[in-house]
Amino acid sequence: MSNLIWQVEQRQPAAIVSLTGPSDAAVREGLHDVLWECLASMPTVLLLEVSGLETGDCSALGWVGELSAEAAKWPAVPVYVCGHAARRCCLPGYGSLGEARAVWDEAEQEERHSLSLRPVPQAPADAREFVAKVCQSWGIKRPVRLAQILISELVSNAVVHARSGLDVTVRRFGEGIELSVRDDGLAKLPAHLPPDPRGFGLQLVEAMSDAWGSAPTGSGKVVWTRLMA
Repeated sequence: MSNLIWQVEQRQPAAIVSLTGPSDAAVREGLHDVLWECLASMPTVLLLEVSGLETGDCSALGWVGELSAEAAKWPAVPVYVCGHAARRCCLPGYGSLGEARAVWDEAEQEERHSLSLRPVPQAPADAREFVAKVCQSWGIKRPVRLAQILISELVSNAVVHARSGLDVTVRRFGEGIELSVRDDGLAKLPAHLPPDPRGFGLQLVEAMSDAWGSAPTGSGKVVWTRLMA
């Protein structure tokens, strides 16, 4: 049995997770869910403190590169290793956690607003109103109507399939906006989107978004879409 121990030191603004013990079974033993739970809160960066990690073979840290690649898609958060292993194994990172914090402690988060909803028929309408108000407060006009359509589809899909509480987030993303819906349903969308009986659904999101996708959260998933201004 692995003796790997992890500790979430903080979640915002930078997420910091310390790891100690053998690294060979890290992801298998549940670390994957812990790290995605941190990433789902959209921190400025995810810092992995590995000075106490036993890494005799650098291949044991191969999962870091995979995590970094997925996190770059969503929530577009960088992942860095902190400790001697970063340099020894040629991984993106810093020589120590202190060195990393000197860079990231003052980093500003993208502006965002969130709304919690219950999985009820009124939820899509509440989400549309929320998105319109956020865009108005930011002075964003061009993609607002499309943003309302897409958030309505994301929320409707979560209400029907996840049947759990929902968190809707509107986040500035470059010159555009990102909409996301987090639920506690299945961690993955189906590989092939089934036909929606309403005639719209995620097929519309896929067709009308500049980018879209889903990511696990540890307890469920996030489905997101991006619209450029």
